[in-house]
Amino acid sequence: MTTIFEEEIRSQGELLRHRAERGAEQAARAAESWRDVSYALVAARGSSDNAAAFFQYLAGRELGLVVSLATPSLFHDGGTMHLDGAGVLAISQSGRSPGMLDVVRLATRQSRPNAVITNDAASPLAEEAGSVIELFAGVERAIASTKTFTTSCHALAQFVAALAGHALEGLSDLPDVIDQTARWALDAAMPVSTLDGPRGLTVVGRGVGYASASEISLKIREVTGLRSEAYSAPDYLHGPIGADGDGATLLLCVTNEIDDAVAASLLAQCAERGMATVVLRSSERAAHASDAEIVLPNRMENWSLGLAQVVVGQVLALRLGELRGRPIDTAIGLNKVTLTA
Repeated sequence: MTTIFEEEIRSQGELLRHRAERGAEQAARAAESWRDVSYALVAARGSSDNAAAFFQYLAGRELGLVVSLATPSLFHDGGTMHLDGAGVLAISQSGRSPGMLDVVRLATRQSRPNAVITNDAASPLAEEAGSVIELFAGVERAIASTKTFTTSCHALAQFVAALAGHALEGLSDLPDVIDQTARWALDAAMPVSTLDGPRGLTVVGRGVGYASASEISLKIREVTGLRSEAYSAPDYLHGPIGADGDGATLLLCVTNEIDDAVAASLLAQCAERGMATVVLRSSERAAHASDAEIVLPNRMENWSLGLAQVVVGQVLALRLGELRGRPIDTAIGLNKVTLTA
C-alpha cells in the first residue's frame, strides 16, 4: 500500500505549479519593503532551517546579500538585539513556533521590514508579519515534511527573484524538474543496502549542496531511525571524518561548489578509512570511484539541482524506512509542530 509520505513526494511538482503565480505576487509585494536592507536575518527550525541555508546560498550568489541565521533564544522576552539594516524573514510551515514569533515581533517594534513564509496564512506568525508569502501546500499529513520544504524553497527562490528585479534562471522550470525527479527516483533502484551501514550515515555537500545534505540527513534520520549527520565538505575534512570508518557510509552530494579534485580526494580518504561511499550527482559531472552512484538524468541549474537532490533524499528515506520496517508516516517520537521551544 502506498504511504502518505510517498503520495506527498509525488505531489510536489504539481504543488509548485499551483502556487507559482500567487506565490510570485506575494513575493513581489514582500520585496517592495526590503529596498533599504543591507542584510537578511532568517528565523527557522527543523526542515525550515535547511530551507534557510538554501536561501543563504541562493541570495548570496544571486544578490550578494549577506544572510544570517537568527538565534531565537536571544529574542525571548523582547531581547536586546539591534536589527539596524536587517530585513527579517521567518520560515515556519505551521506559523506557530514561539521562537519565530519573538524574532518577528522585535523586527516590527524596531520598524524593520519583515516577511513570513508559511503554510497557514491565519497563524499567529502570519498575523504578526509585515508581509506573508504562502506555501499553498495543503495539509501535510506525514510527520516528516516533504512538500512544505520544496514549496518553502520555491517561495524563497521567488523572493530572491523579486529582490533581484529579474527572472531567476531555472525558476519557471522548477515544477517540471521536481516532478520528473520524483517520478524517476521512485521508479529507480536505489543503493539502500549500502546506505544502511551499522555505524550510520554521513551526508556531505558544499554550498547549495550542503543545504541539500542537511535536509537529506534530517529526512533519513526522521523516517528510518538511522543515525545520520550532515557536514559541509571543508568542515567534514577538518575533523569529523576522523570519527568515521568501518561500518559507516558517506553520501556525497555533488554540486558546482565541489570540484572533481575535491570530490575524488574526499571519496578516497573515506575509502581508506573503510567507509562505504555513495555519490549523488548530475549526469554532467564526472563519475568517481565509489561503491554506488545515483545519477540524476536531467540538466538543470545548480540551485535547482540542490532541490532535486533533496527529492532523491526523500525517496532514499522512504526506501530505507521500508527496508528497516519503520512506520513511514508517523516517524517514531516526533510531532509535526514543536510548541515548547
